[in-house]
This record gives sequence, C-alpha cells and structure tokens, in this order.
Amino acid sequence: MGVIITTDSSSDLSEEQIKSNGIRVLPLYVNLNGDEYKDGINITPEKIFAFVKGNKKLPKTSAIPEDDYEKFFAEILNEDENNTIVHIGLSSGLSTSYNNSVKAAEKFGGKVKVVDGKNLSSGTGLLVLFAARLRDKGLTHEEIAKRVEPRVKSVQASFIIQEVEYLYRGGRCSALALLGANILRIKPRIQVIDGVMQMVGKPRGKMEVVLKKYVDSVLEEYNNPDKTICFVTHSCIEKEIANDIVEYVKSKNIFDSVVETIASATITSHCGKGTLGILYINDGGDPNEKNN
Repeated sequence: MGVIITTDSSSDLSEEQIKSNGIRVLPLYVNLNGDEYKDGINITPEKIFAFVKGNKKLPKTSAIPEDDYEKFFAEILNEDENNTIVHIGLSSGLSTSYNNSVKAAEKFGGKVKVVDGKNLSSGTGLLVLFAARLRDKGLTHEEIAKRVEPRVKSVQASFIIQEVEYLYRGGRCSALALLGANILRIKPRIQVIDGVMQMVGKPRGKMEVVLKKYVDSVLEEYNNPDKTICFVTHSCIEKEIANDIVEYVKSKNIFDSVVETIASATITSHCGKGTLGILYINDGGDPNEKNN
C-alpha cells in the first residue's frame, strides 16, 4: 500500500476528511466515574456535558498506552510488507501519548516515524492533512516526517472559552476568578504556545461580539497564513454562532477553504461547551508545495 498517515482522536478531523485522506485514527480514553470510553467510538461531547452537569466534576482523560500504539502500528504494517507509517499526535506537552508512541515506534525498525505535533485539536489535524498531501505526491515516510517537523512551530491554534466553569473544575482558575469571570462576562482566550496552552487574553462581552474581535485579532497578528485551509473548530457552540463565524472568516477572502469541525470528547472534557477557535498554519505555505 505505501505510507499510512496516522493520528489520535484529539486531532478533530471530520469523518469525511479521515476517510477521503486514508488516515488511521487511534482513540484516547475518557473515564466517567470508573466507566472507560474510547474517544470518537462510544462517547460524545453531549455525554460529557451531561456528566459534568450531573456530577459537578470533569471526566478524566487518559493517554494512549504504549501497548495500544504497538498493536495499532503492527496491524497496519502487517497489512502489507511495503507499508510504513507517519504518526502525528497530541502535543508531548499535554499528554504522555507522544512518549508512548515513540517507544512503540522504536520496535518496528524505522518503519514508523513519529512527529510531535506540539498541538491539539485541528491544529494537529492541519499537520496530518499536510502529511497526507505529501504522501499523495509520492514522498517516503522519512521525507514526510522531515517536511512536517519544520511546520509544527508555525501552527496557529487558539480558542475562546465560553464556559469558565470547566477551567475552574480543571484547576486552572480559582473560585474567585470564576465568579469574576461570570460577573464580567469574561471569555478567556487560550493560545497553544510551544506545545502547551496559555491564557493570552480576557476579552469581555457577548460571545458573538468577542468571537469576531478575536478572529480580527488573530488574523492581524498571525498574518502570513498558508491559505490552503483554516479550521473553525468548536465544542458544540450554538449553530447560528458557528455558521456566523465560518461565514465571517470566509468573508476575509484569505483562505481557499474554511472548514467547520466539532471538537472530540477529549478536547471537550477540558474546554467545555461553546468553545470556538480558528486554526491555520502561519508560514505562508510550504514552498515545495507551491513549486509543484
């Protein structure tokens, strides 16, 4: 078959993108009061929201074990002796999944290359899709990994958090900060920087207004985009708001494609309902792609 591109469920690619690009996905785990679920297989964001509302605590998410990776890689490689793998997953700064994937890959004699996406959600998905395009051009798995790695640092991944309660329950803000955020209608802005999440702003106001100002700010600050694709990724925000932001980004006439995706159960477990972000690679595009 050739080079197989793999990722984990936190990359938040749509089923259509996964299928059309021949991507294989390994699920992370979500635990609800002792019941373990596989992200993207037998748990939904709606179930997460109901659990938090009923139990007043967040689900527990867990990394993909080394054994899972080993079985996953082995199954793919056993399908065809010519198969090789490029795996791009959740940031090493956010999960031990990366380290587990590296350990598992070492057992296959160089046939599996692992790239630390240093990102989450569709920020990782952007790199996965880039790798798939390189595969389609006939590059080897070693060449693909070498081309993907330099672009990792250029992924612009940020979000506006609608429900601060999840930050509080996750230990990322105090009860006083939660009260203040609710009174002042603060919608924290989170940016992925060097593979970890950091709060970079505290905009206030109605979500619809905050989001448009956020889009303007991101596009102004990160103004050298790869125009191939921009994701608008959210955790089940109101449909009208999602549609409005997708159309707002499209109206900028910057990107060839603006794609809406829904955050996985893993991502939703930490950000809560109504979080929305725009994500794209901010490096002007891969020069090799432009020249082909």
